[in-house]
Amino acid sequence: MKQVQYKVHTQQGVLLNANESSKNLSAAIRKEIQDAIFDIEFNRYPDDACQKLCEAYGNWIQVPADQILAGNGSDQHLGFLIGTFLGKEKKLLTLAPDFGMYDYYASSYEAQIVRYALDPLQAMDVDAFIRFGKQEKPQLVLFSNPNNPTGQFLNNEQIEKICKAFDCPVVIDEAYAEFAPDTCLSLLDICPNLYVTRTLSKAFGLAGARIGFLITSKTNMETIRGNHVPYSVNSLSMKAAEIVLAHATEFKPEIERIKKERDVFLSKSYTSFSFSKSEANFLLIQTPHIDKLLALFAQKGLSIRSYQQKNYCRVTIGTTQENQWIQEVLDAFEQEETHANQ
Repeated sequence: MKQVQYKVHTQQGVLLNANESSKNLSAAIRKEIQDAIFDIEFNRYPDDACQKLCEAYGNWIQVPADQILAGNGSDQHLGFLIGTFLGKEKKLLTLAPDFGMYDYYASSYEAQIVRYALDPLQAMDVDAFIRFGKQEKPQLVLFSNPNNPTGQFLNNEQIEKICKAFDCPVVIDEAYAEFAPDTCLSLLDICPNLYVTRTLSKAFGLAGARIGFLITSKTNMETIRGNHVPYSVNSLSMKAAEIVLAHATEFKPEIERIKKERDVFLSKSYTSFSFSKSEANFLLIQTPHIDKLLALFAQKGLSIRSYQQKNYCRVTIGTTQENQWIQEVLDAFEQEETHANQ
């Protein structure tokens, strides 16, 4: 199988293409990190267990630290789980569309990838997904929730139903959980095949530090922990994450602002394009004239996520000012399309 290539995001223009936080850490938090650097023992390897970091994150999500594994972004955990449970000709069941890194890692292990097709404008049919999956007999089920790039969300009843339908590991990528109505972490006690990945890259503005977490049952963790790459979190990133988590409640107002401004977009009605119902910090916009819309975003200097040969694009909910620029592009597109059809 040919290795899938993953295209990295551009770093030019107003960056609304990678679902990062549009705001840097506060000056106070950055100053605290700066001061803490002085005490780091750079001549020593970092704590491989990331004990303080896992305890800090465990306190935030209300999960014991011994059920948490820290790593170099949630991507590392996704690659780790795919490498653990898959291999040549083994099957990964995922969604189409979904996060491109799943394909990247699965192809590197020569695994087969089977995809259940989503309609970006319709809620996922969980029963149909299960029927499809049972026919394929996968060795691993993996998808993002909320889904990237549609923003669609499955509730815990639906996630539990999927976990109980398969006898293989089920991995739920919760990179955008802070913007969603719920998290499936409460299912860990009743779904022994459930693994959850999380990140500090989105809601907590730490994309540059690359900190992610894998959460599962104590039994599962005891089995897989020893196979994880050692020293995967450096001392600088670890300390920065510990400090950010000490201020975790301070991020709630910004999370709520993003959700509110996202929902303002979703509440409006347009004729030239459609939004997918999003529970994440981004919007998927679908239109038969996607090239025109992309050109307008580019003219405005807004860098968004486009998809080759697809009639949709994804745009991150940014600052209030950035969201106003998004609105101006959408209004201009609607006006152009309305005049073209008259």
